[in-house]
Amino acid sequence: MKSLLDRFLPPPAPPKRHRPEELLYAIDEAPPRGLTFSMGLQHAALSLMFILYALVAAQGIGLGPAETNAFVSATIFLLGAATLLQAVPSRLGAGMLLVAIPAPAKLPIFIGVVGAYGLGAAMGATIVSAVAAILFARMIPRLRAFFPPEVLGVVVVMLGLSLVGAGLSRGVGLSVTGAVSGAALASAAATIACIIAASLWGPPGLRRLAVVVGAAAGTVVALLAGAAQPGGAAALSSLPMLAMPILGRELPAPEFLLVPIAVFLVSQLIGVMDVFGSVLSMDKMNDARWRRVDMTLVARAVTALGLMHILQGFAGVLASAISSANLGLAHATGITAWRVGMAAGVVLMVVAFVPPITGLIALTPAPVIGGILIYTASYLIVAGMGLATSRMMNTQRSFTVGLALVCGTGVMLVPALAEASPDWSRIIVSSGLTMGSVAAVGLNAVLRIGVKRTAELSLDPKDETRAAAEFLEQQGRAWGARAEVVVRAGVALGEALEALRQSGVDGPVRLSASFDEFNLRCRLIHAGRALPLGGGAAPDARTLLEADEGDALDAAMRRVSATLIARLADRVRAVERNGTAEVIFDFEH
Repeated sequence: MKSLLDRFLPPPAPPKRHRPEELLYAIDEAPPRGLTFSMGLQHAALSLMFILYALVAAQGIGLGPAETNAFVSATIFLLGAATLLQAVPSRLGAGMLLVAIPAPAKLPIFIGVVGAYGLGAAMGATIVSAVAAILFARMIPRLRAFFPPEVLGVVVVMLGLSLVGAGLSRGVGLSVTGAVSGAALASAAATIACIIAASLWGPPGLRRLAVVVGAAAGTVVALLAGAAQPGGAAALSSLPMLAMPILGRELPAPEFLLVPIAVFLVSQLIGVMDVFGSVLSMDKMNDARWRRVDMTLVARAVTALGLMHILQGFAGVLASAISSANLGLAHATGITAWRVGMAAGVVLMVVAFVPPITGLIALTPAPVIGGILIYTASYLIVAGMGLATSRMMNTQRSFTVGLALVCGTGVMLVPALAEASPDWSRIIVSSGLTMGSVAAVGLNAVLRIGVKRTAELSLDPKDETRAAAEFLEQQGRAWGARAEVVVRAGVALGEALEALRQSGVDGPVRLSASFDEFNLRCRLIHAGRALPLGGGAAPDARTLLEADEGDALDAAMRRVSATLIARLADRVRAVERNGTAEVIFDFEH
């Protein structure tokens, strides 16, 4: 029973991260309780700035004032539960600071389906697409070859680019007629400038409040310049002091209709790609020696997303997504502890009982939100570019990254492409994030055809060290191996070839190399006896200098060589079969 549970819902693995120096508190560290609570407040407040999406959804489906308040309160309560589920390390969540907001990408779909088929159809479609996401999460650990760093880098870049339009339009106060507001621009500029200043030059205490400082400065400028939202006091006075989230709403039974389900299934792809990018960004932020995406971690995050979408479907509210803006807040403050996510989740659930608090935060001026989105977009774009180029590039990989970015940005720059596309594909083509992500996955799968995962070379004894290094560099570029692993392997092979010649091997040596995304294996195949590798500890410099006899010096140098080879490779062994010997190196990737 436990084995079946472990296969379907794998438990969290022990962390193997190397803490970056710039973080104040990393993912598994415990900040002081007061700091944990204050950071939880900040993340909850930033999430609540986007509660406007829930308000628009409620108004878009025709709810009255009382029903709208209940809809928003239920949304906030479930956002808190989603944040809490992702934060607690368990089989059902990522164990990360991943804060939930109402999903902007699902907003028009939710309103459209409710208008055409009723709320029950939207509820049923949300539930079915959530179950599909949970089932897909079981497959994610086996799909690593389809999501190498260059593909995930494209996803993160497109995630950042998807925030640019919303950030700039709010930041410059763009009106329907195309006019730009100087007051809005000043407010957004003040927000960005204060976030950057606090993050770069502020003391640790101020850095923790970087986004709060920026939001406060931007709000002050907006109030002075007249860019604040009018009628805020009247809107607040109409809200009840207390509300019971979830309870008290009259909801229809979920209906399972084919067309709404198909539309929601496609939109769920956007949510899954968003989870990929968000988990990857947070994981990379917490590991100075980040190598590859942890697919099991992504699977748990997608599972948590699916579970919460099931609850949100039964509650009849807009489904949630992971907040990219909160990733920016974590980056700015240098605090990524999962305990902060727990605090943020609890705060959101408590705030759901007090609508005036929600209403006050929802009155945050749009230019301030725009400034925060612009800051987050810049961070994600740079992080994605670094990830996409983190491995050795070749022609296939360059085409994958370049064409995928063209596909994603193309539908953003030319909206007419979505309008001209067939109805069944419009939901994909209208999203730059989805289009770029799907293109990256597809191109990676197609352009990898014909790339051999094993290669061999007969080394010329006259120049075998250089030939081995060039061979590994060429193959590493074709396979997409990380440059530092290839360089380390080349040095280890050069040292082993020299040791082989010193041990008396004078015949040809054949080099075989293979790569499987997890491991680079190199084999030196030769005739004769196996290379002795168990020479004990390497002698110190004084021992080498005092070794008068030639045999003693040769033995000491062989121990030095064996020690160097063992330290360069993650695993190394020498075997001998029927007069043929091999030195086998494994380099973790």
